[in-house]
Amino acid sequence: MRYFVDIGSRECYVGMLYACYDLVRPDVILEMSWRHGLQDFTMPFMINLLSRQTAAIETLVKDNEERKAREASQQKADADTPILGSRLMLTQGPISSAPSPGPYGQANGIAPQPTGAFRPF
Repeated sequence: MRYFVDIGSRECYVGMLYACYDLVRPDVILEMSWRHGLQDFTMPFMINLLSRQTAAIETLVKDNEERKAREASQQKADADTPILGSRLMLTQGPISSAPSPGPYGQANGIAPQPTGAFRPF
């Protein structure tokens, strides 16, 4: 690109703008056209670039709004859906009856080992 600007071939410069459209950075093109007085030759490139950017931004904004609406409706549906039946477990109330500790009075269900003075022979 700089080669065509240096030799003064403006038509080749414009051709390179369109041939390398996806490869050149717009800020480099703007600076080069400003420094060498090529604004008239660069303007169609800039108009096309701005048109594509505007279309891309509109698409992104539309997709973002659709996503936000979809998330809001899903959050509303999630808020309306009951959790674990009709009530939360915290509001179910106390347990109706606690299990008995077992035959030896041990809550963990393990019987104590017999120790002591009496040993049969």
